[in-house]
Amino acid sequence: MEGGGTSSETPRRHWPAFLRGDGPSEVYSRVLGDGDPLRLQERVAKRLREVWLLVEHERLVTRTAVLCAKGALAEPAPADLESWTIGKIDQALEQLVRRDEEAEQSDPLHVEETEKVFPLLTDAMLRDPARVRGYCVRFNALEPLARRAFFELMIEGREVLEVIEGGPWNRESLHAYVLQALATLDFPLPRARKGSSGP
Repeated sequence: MEGGGTSSETPRRHWPAFLRGDGPSEVYSRVLGDGDPLRLQERVAKRLREVWLLVEHERLVTRTAVLCAKGALAEPAPADLESWTIGKIDQALEQLVRRDEEAEQSDPLHVEETEKVFPLLTDAMLRDPARVRGYCVRFNALEPLARRAFFELMIEGREVLEVIEGGPWNRESLHAYVLQALATLDFPLPRARKGSSGP
């Protein structure tokens, strides 16, 4: 006996209208269009602070939008659009970090003008624009705790005691991690005084 039998079938999922179009360029323009429908600005900023990587914010937003546009036209619609979007951010992060590493290894003296744009480093921290890519490659190669210490203290501006209480370190190890991070950005580091027993 045949029945309707459709209630047990998985409902077919559909992409939202802004992720549908005739090609990647059309979808890309919608992703970066008015209203930021995937909330890439917010989610990229949040993700960078979760993984403690130095990648220029707008560069990551743009690369993520490219991956989202291509993915929406080639992949089935996901059950959770937010998780899918975060996955694209992580994919874009991996691509950009790897691209910078390869470029720095193959031709460290050649830096594209677009690679010099990183306001956090060049404007806020007064780092040399021509060396931005190298700074990022060295910083991103650090162990996670050194990157985390830098982000929490230097970027988020949290108090030292708050960071110590919220992390797996004491004052001395936190200080050591921050110095490691600052060294990758060519900040002058304090010299230990001879015969000093420390604070």
